[in-house]
Amino acid sequence: MKSTLRAILLLALLSCARLTYAQYQIVGTQTSTVANDLTKTVTTVQAGANPLDRFLVSRVSKNAPGQPHRGTLLLLPPLGSGFQNYETGDGGDYAKSFAGFFARRGFDVWGYSQRVQGLASGQCESGAVDCSAMANWGMQTLLNDVAFIRGQIALAHPGEKPVVGGLSLGSIASVAVIDAAPQDYAGAILIEGSLYTTNAEERAINAGFCGFFDDQLANGVYYDGQNTPGFKLLSRLADVAPNAPSPVPGFEGFTNHRAWVAVMSAPPVGPTTPRPGYYFLKGSVAEDTLAYADEPLVHANIAGFVDYVATRTIRDVSCSLAGDRTYTSNLQSFDGPVIMFAGGHGFGPEMIETAGLLSNAQITMNYNADYGHVDHVFSTRHMQEVEHPVLAWLLQDVK
Repeated sequence: MKSTLRAILLLALLSCARLTYAQYQIVGTQTSTVANDLTKTVTTVQAGANPLDRFLVSRVSKNAPGQPHRGTLLLLPPLGSGFQNYETGDGGDYAKSFAGFFARRGFDVWGYSQRVQGLASGQCESGAVDCSAMANWGMQTLLNDVAFIRGQIALAHPGEKPVVGGLSLGSIASVAVIDAAPQDYAGAILIEGSLYTTNAEERAINAGFCGFFDDQLANGVYYDGQNTPGFKLLSRLADVAPNAPSPVPGFEGFTNHRAWVAVMSAPPVGPTTPRPGYYFLKGSVAEDTLAYADEPLVHANIAGFVDYVATRTIRDVSCSLAGDRTYTSNLQSFDGPVIMFAGGHGFGPEMIETAGLLSNAQITMNYNADYGHVDHVFSTRHMQEVEHPVLAWLLQDVK
């Protein structure tokens, strides 16, 4: 009886919420089979009058009769990708992807792809598409879109709280989500992403980036259309012609593979590598090797990267790491379980500090001092190091 009353109350609240999100309209839905027993539905949501103000909601579930429902996951994307990040499986096997792994085990897996999804390289620069809408696409945009998706999940599963999580920006956005709505989520999966540090050197570095992006926005630079296409090019060349000389400026005398190893294992400090000693994957430029990574899996994932990143989104992350507490001031109000995956050369130190802000949460920390930003998820042992620990945590700690 109590659960029925809760469901009725939730639906009533959602009816009111829909008035707040009146600008959000579902404009398309497509369903397909992505594995023998998995169905995927992609919904396009329009958020306002501008054609660019739209995003995708993906939902993957097992289509077996009598399949028990174990819970709902809401996955948020990395900065350079979309839900496709969670669909890349070993050897191209969807069932071995993060999304497929959990859908096959009875979880209803939902995912968000940002508004940059589907924009092709060069469209903004050529004027083929008016990209000025990106001026306002920051962390608050992500929070608004995720709140709408949370409402759709509530309609599908009245009374149930989903677990929110993701990799990199997906982890960063999940921190902001549970800060904004701590009572709406059953737990959080945070893989290598934080919005908080007390390190003075790191704050100073990111204050410089924050000021730079504020200046960019003030001067009408609303997007970056160079870095992710360049990243994809380096990965592609390393994959198809690893021993050929790199044609990319700045890598003269390097083979394609060595240039890629250099970018992954020895990047300069920048907005997406926010402190000294940070790298994406542990490796050696001199030996032209990566220490832990499943290289075909890395290449397959990077091939799915988006071509644009909104300036304001990067700005909000940099400003947060510089000390802005807009998206981290209420984390003590979240009292659910949190599982973290942190690399000592990624966001590990910052995630430890974020755990300190989650003073009422139950933290499970998976820390590897030698790992870079994405070594956990691209390790040749990622199933044992990420998927299986998350599954055990979901079954044991999330209520």
